Amino acid sequence: MTEKKRAVRLVLDASAVVGWVRGSVAVGELIAEIDDEYGAVILPLPCLVEAAHSTGMLQQAHLEILIGHRAVTLLADDPADWLALTTLRGILGSPDRASAAMLALDAGVDVLTRDASWYAGVAGGRIALQFDR
Repeated sequence: MTEKKRAVRLVLDASAVVGWVRGSVAVGELIAEIDDEYGAVILPLPCLVEAAHSTGMLQQAHLEILIGHRAVTLLADDPADWLALTTLRGILGSPDRASAAMLALDAGVDVLTRDASWYAGVAGGRIALQFDR
Protein backbone atom coordinates (compact mmCIF):
# COMPACT_ATOMS: atom_id res chain seq x y z
CA MET A 1 0.00 0.00 0.00
CA THR A 2 1.36 3.40 -0.97
CA GLU A 3 1.56 6.09 1.66
CA LYS A 4 -0.32 9.27 0.75
CA LYS A 5 1.80 12.33 0.06
CA ARG A 6 2.06 14.93 2.80
CA ALA A 7 0.95 18.48 1.94
CA VAL A 8 3.60 21.14 2.49
CA ARG A 9 2.59 23.43 5.35
CA LEU A 10 5.77 25.33 6.28
CA VAL A 11 9.37 26.12 5.34
CA LEU A 12 12.06 26.46 8.01
CA ASP A 13 14.75 29.08 7.65
CA ALA A 14 18.17 28.79 9.31
CA SER A 15 17.04 30.69 12.40
CA ALA A 16 14.15 28.27 12.90
CA VAL A 17 16.54 25.33 12.58
CA VAL A 18 18.86 26.94 15.15
CA GLY A 19 15.83 27.52 17.37
CA TRP A 20 14.84 23.87 17.12
CA VAL A 21 18.39 22.71 17.88
CA ARG A 22 18.44 24.98 20.95
CA GLY A 23 15.16 23.57 22.21
CA SER A 24 12.63 26.18 21.10
CA VAL A 25 9.25 24.92 22.26
CA ALA A 26 7.50 27.07 19.64
CA VAL A 27 9.40 25.50 16.73
CA GLY A 28 9.09 21.96 18.10
CA GLU A 29 5.37 22.29 18.76
CA LEU A 30 4.69 23.67 15.30
CA ILE A 31 6.53 20.79 13.63
CA ALA A 32 4.63 18.33 15.86
CA GLU A 33 1.27 19.93 15.00
CA ILE A 34 2.04 19.77 11.29
CA ASP A 35 3.08 16.13 11.67
CA ASP A 36 -0.15 15.35 13.57
CA GLU A 37 -2.11 16.79 10.63
CA TYR A 38 -0.03 14.68 8.20
CA GLY A 39 1.60 17.79 6.78
CA ALA A 40 5.14 18.38 5.62
CA VAL A 41 7.82 20.84 6.67
CA ILE A 42 10.45 21.82 4.10
CA LEU A 43 14.05 22.25 5.24
CA PRO A 44 16.07 23.99 2.52
CA LEU A 45 19.61 22.63 2.27
CA PRO A 46 21.21 26.11 2.46
CA CYS A 47 19.30 26.73 5.72
CA LEU A 48 20.58 23.47 7.18
CA VAL A 49 24.13 24.38 6.20
CA GLU A 50 23.84 27.87 7.72
CA ALA A 51 22.27 26.52 10.92
CA ALA A 52 24.98 23.86 11.24
CA HIS A 53 27.62 26.54 10.77
CA SER A 54 25.90 28.90 13.26
CA THR A 55 25.81 26.24 15.95
CA GLY A 56 29.39 25.18 15.29
CA MET A 57 28.14 21.66 14.58
CA LEU A 58 27.99 21.19 18.36
CA GLN A 59 24.46 19.87 18.03
CA GLN A 60 24.97 17.55 15.07
CA ALA A 61 22.84 14.84 16.70
CA HIS A 62 19.92 17.28 17.01
CA LEU A 63 20.31 18.26 13.36
CA GLU A 64 20.28 14.58 12.36
CA ILE A 65 17.06 14.07 14.34
CA LEU A 66 15.44 17.00 12.52
CA ILE A 67 16.60 15.74 9.12
CA GLY A 68 15.20 12.29 9.93
CA HIS A 69 11.84 13.54 11.23
CA ARG A 70 9.01 11.97 9.24
CA ALA A 71 7.37 15.36 8.58
CA VAL A 72 10.59 17.07 7.44
CA THR A 73 11.82 17.01 3.86
CA LEU A 74 15.30 18.28 3.07
CA LEU A 75 15.36 20.02 -0.33
CA ALA A 76 18.09 21.51 -2.46
CA ASP A 77 17.41 24.41 -4.80
CA ASP A 78 16.59 23.73 -8.43
CA PRO A 79 19.55 24.91 -10.53
CA ALA A 80 17.08 26.38 -13.04
CA ASP A 81 16.02 28.86 -10.33
CA TRP A 82 19.45 30.48 -10.08
CA LEU A 83 18.34 33.87 -11.42
CA ALA A 84 15.30 34.12 -9.12
CA LEU A 85 17.44 33.00 -6.18
CA THR A 86 20.03 35.65 -7.03
CA THR A 87 17.31 38.31 -7.06
CA LEU A 88 15.91 37.08 -3.74
CA ARG A 89 19.40 36.99 -2.25
CA GLY A 90 19.77 40.67 -3.18
CA ILE A 91 16.48 41.50 -1.45
CA LEU A 92 16.94 39.30 1.62
CA GLY A 93 20.67 39.59 2.20
CA SER A 94 21.59 35.91 2.39
CA PRO A 95 21.44 32.82 0.17
CA ASP A 96 19.78 30.68 2.85
CA ARG A 97 16.90 33.13 3.29
CA ALA A 98 16.60 33.36 -0.50
CA SER A 99 16.23 29.58 -0.67
CA ALA A 100 13.63 29.52 2.11
CA ALA A 101 11.64 32.32 0.48
CA MET A 102 11.75 30.68 -2.95
CA LEU A 103 10.50 27.35 -1.62
CA ALA A 104 7.79 29.07 0.45
CA LEU A 105 6.60 31.09 -2.54
CA ASP A 106 6.56 27.97 -4.73
CA ALA A 107 4.55 26.02 -2.14
CA GLY A 108 2.31 28.92 -1.11
CA VAL A 109 3.24 28.58 2.57
CA ASP A 110 5.04 30.61 5.25
CA VAL A 111 8.68 30.67 6.28
CA LEU A 112 9.18 30.08 10.00
CA THR A 113 11.78 32.57 11.21
CA ARG A 114 13.14 34.28 14.31
CA ASP A 115 12.79 37.71 12.65
CA ALA A 116 9.92 38.35 10.23
CA SER A 117 11.44 41.69 9.20
CA TRP A 118 14.09 39.79 7.23
CA TYR A 119 11.36 38.87 4.73
CA ALA A 120 9.67 42.30 4.54
CA GLY A 121 10.89 42.81 0.97
CA VAL A 122 9.15 39.71 -0.38
CA ALA A 123 5.39 39.53 -0.86
CA GLY A 124 5.01 42.46 1.51
CA GLY A 125 6.45 40.33 4.31
CA ARG A 126 3.39 38.08 4.27
CA ILE A 127 5.46 34.92 3.82
CA ALA A 128 7.09 35.17 7.26
CA LEU A 129 5.82 33.54 10.44
CA GLN A 130 7.85 34.69 13.44
CA PHE A 131 8.36 32.38 16.40
CA ASP A 132 9.10 33.42 19.96
CA ARG A 133 12.29 32.11 21.47
